[in-house]
Amino acid sequence: MANLAEIDDFPSRLLTEPAKPIAPLNPRDPAYLGYPATLPIEIAMRTSSTRAVCEAYGITEEEWELIRHDPTFLGDLQRAVDMLKDEGASFRVKAKLQAEELLKTSWRMIHNPATPPSVAADLIKSTARWAQYDTPAAAQAAPGSGFSISINFNGEKPMKTIDG
Repeated sequence: MANLAEIDDFPSRLLTEPAKPIAPLNPRDPAYLGYPATLPIEIAMRTSSTRAVCEAYGITEEEWELIRHDPTFLGDLQRAVDMLKDEGASFRVKAKLQAEELLKTSWRMIHNPATPPSVAADLIKSTARWAQYDTPAAAQAAPGSGFSISINFNGEKPMKTIDG
C-alpha cells in the first residue's frame, strides 16, 4: 500500500490512474460523499502536502486508498483543478465550500424534531430549488425546440411550412 508521502504529486498522477471500487455513500445522509466536500479543493490548491491535508481531516491511509480511487472524488478533483484556473475563483470557491458545509446544518435542522414544521418545509423547498428540481420540464427544454416557421410571399399561400 502506498503511503501518503508517496502521493504528493497531485493531481496529475492521481487523475491518470484507473479507478478502483469504493465504499458506498452514507445511506443515512446522502449529502455525505464518503469524504469531506472540501478535500478535492484543498488537494487541488496544493497549499499543503497531501499527508498534511489528510491528517487535518483525520483521514487514515486506508481511507485515503479508498477515496483517491473513487470516481466521484476524481471528478470533484478535476473540477476543482479546472475551477482554480479561473481568475476570481478564490471567492467563488470559498462561497461554494460554505454552501456545501451548510447543507449539513440544513439536513440536521430538517430532521430535528424541535425544528418548526414551517422551517423544515422552507429548508426542503430551498434545497430542491438549489438542486434545480423545482424547474418545470418545459423550461428545461433545449433552446429552439418546439417552433414553427411560415414564410408568406405577397399574400399568397405558403408553399412550404417547416415545423420543428
